[in-house]
Amino acid sequence: MDQAKLAEREGRWTDAAVSYESLVRDPLASEQTRLSALRWLGRVYLEQGNRGAAMDVLEAAVAAATQAGSPSKIAQALNVVAIVHQSSGDLDRAELIYREARGTAESTRDSEAMAMIDQNLGTVASIRGDIRGALESFQRSLTGYRALGMLDHAAQVLNNIGLAYTDLGELDEAEAAYAAAAEAFGEQHDHPNEMNVALNQVQLCIATGRFDDAQQRVEPLLALTGEIAPSWRGEVFRHVGVIARERGDYVKAAEYLGRAGECAEEGEDLLLKADVAEQLAELYWTQKRHRDMLAHLNQSHALYSRLKAQHRVAQVERRNAALESRFLEMAHHWGDSIESKDHYTQGHCERVAFFACVLADSMGMDSRSLFWFRLGALLHDIGKIIVPTEVLNKAGPLTGEEWEMMKRHPEAGLELVADIDFPGDVRAVIRNHHERWDGTGYPDGLAGEEIPLAARILCVADVYDALTTARSYRDSMPHARAAEEMRSSHGQFDPELLGAFLNWADSEDVPPRATPQRAAVPTMEHSPGQGLTT
Repeated sequence: MDQAKLAEREGRWTDAAVSYESLVRDPLASEQTRLSALRWLGRVYLEQGNRGAAMDVLEAAVAAATQAGSPSKIAQALNVVAIVHQSSGDLDRAELIYREARGTAESTRDSEAMAMIDQNLGTVASIRGDIRGALESFQRSLTGYRALGMLDHAAQVLNNIGLAYTDLGELDEAEAAYAAAAEAFGEQHDHPNEMNVALNQVQLCIATGRFDDAQQRVEPLLALTGEIAPSWRGEVFRHVGVIARERGDYVKAAEYLGRAGECAEEGEDLLLKADVAEQLAELYWTQKRHRDMLAHLNQSHALYSRLKAQHRVAQVERRNAALESRFLEMAHHWGDSIESKDHYTQGHCERVAFFACVLADSMGMDSRSLFWFRLGALLHDIGKIIVPTEVLNKAGPLTGEEWEMMKRHPEAGLELVADIDFPGDVRAVIRNHHERWDGTGYPDGLAGEEIPLAARILCVADVYDALTTARSYRDSMPHARAAEEMRSSHGQFDPELLGAFLNWADSEDVPPRATPQRAAVPTMEHSPGQGLTT
């Protein structure tokens, strides 16, 4: 048993497994020793990344402890079963088993098992974002271990307390807890746990922006050889990648974050996988690779949600919101640039975005797609920046040359955003919002369902706002007349979308927009032969 524990402390998992296996098979070993060895063998298999073998052994440990009538051993084996479920991301199942194990341990006043299970309940609470609740569990565990004189176990809890304080941003308390844990592990010659604390101290340096210190601390961890569990190895790689990214070495950052992701897959570690996806999203944001960033943010969010790691979900949502805010800021800036040239269309992009999103939502567009669709709606007329102000504000009909210039704005708009890697329907909205259902629109002459759905939706909203807003060439129309004009414009709109939108507008009693001061011009249409225009 001593040899097995020494091998564990030194990270020699295969040697530890061999020792535990020999104890399980030793007929001269006591029943209690065999039960303990069976449980610890399961934990070693888990450290080696062999979750299936770990669960098989642990189920045998629970059955053997039950047959032996040993509630303490049942509780201890159940505790490790819960650890397996926790490591695979099933926190609900893990917590249920932890609480069952704790109840069994409490019934026999097994203080050691209770302290151990309290520690693990703290880790579940921490992952879910209940950091104060986690600290309460950790403090109960720490008190229990200290009362039993189990200073090595107390040091592990101090390490967890350091992590909790880091999550709370209470970094001085975190530093103190890590220092106490490192000292205790050093005295116990517990090399693996010394390395765990060292890894967490690297993370603390990163959190406080001390990237040179972080690099110095992570180098000896990176140089480690031997049998290191995939999850632990992945954490080292993740930290190396984050440090490289923050120091501007994006090639190295991508390499090590990629290696961390491979370790997460190998160890089936969902939490590490979520963390790596989040850090890759940060890397892609730095490189302005917006599509890749969105993909990894979404992956990270989905994994955190699956883990019910609510504080992590909130972090990812904040990152999503920050990205979206940047795009919207850009869209508003460009929209203002357009509307500063044409004062008759002030607020047009915002109103079109609102009407279009109402229609898109009624068509079942999901919230993520709806965000990018709204962005496209805000930018749909960005190409009008190329159109001279005197053409945009012309009070009479456009000449053929002027109309050709106006017709080029969808393609010009797409050229303006060519270097921005937009996801979703942004490009289709900008390019194709002047296509017609009958195929006589521009720039591509698409017809029917060849026209992207997002562009068909935008077309309805765009024309409706144009008709109900005063322009340089005509007065604004009340809703009823605008609806009549749109219904009579055969071949321009997707009939289903037009009907859905006008039914909504009828029920909402959308008021007409105020008419700005201008010279009244009786003509309604502003271009030759193109139906209702915007």
